[in-house]
Amino acid sequence: MKRLRGFLGVFLIFFFGVIVGAALTGGTIWKEMRDVIEGGPEAVVAKIADRLEKDLKLSDSQKQMLGHIATETRIELRMIRADSQPRTSEAIAIAERKVRAVLNPAQQKKFDQIVAKHREKWEAKAAAPQAVLPQ
Repeated sequence: MKRLRGFLGVFLIFFFGVIVGAALTGGTIWKEMRDVIEGGPEAVVAKIADRLEKDLKLSDSQKQMLGHIATETRIELRMIRADSQPRTSEAIAIAERKVRAVLNPAQQKKFDQIVAKHREKWEAKAAAPQAVLPQ
């Protein structure tokens, strides 16, 4: 009986360790994905460049060329984004109006606060200078 309790104790410790480890890993991955998604195309390009640099063990000249390619890509993505921004803004405005229509007045007030907060964050990110890869 003591032996069974010992095995059960070890199993429970192992099981809870797996659960805690999975939760921490999942949280870390979720945060990293959210940061990349919220960072927009520039964050995606930077993440890809960082990953290539680490995985491929690039030389200094390759890092410099990768930096130039990433900068060119970032500029092109900004132009694409600027072209599509009016349509994106209109789609978001339509969605906001539809959401407001199904909310009661108290919920509308809270919704407006949430939208304003996120709009401020978005505009601050858009106005901030973008990071450039090391060259």
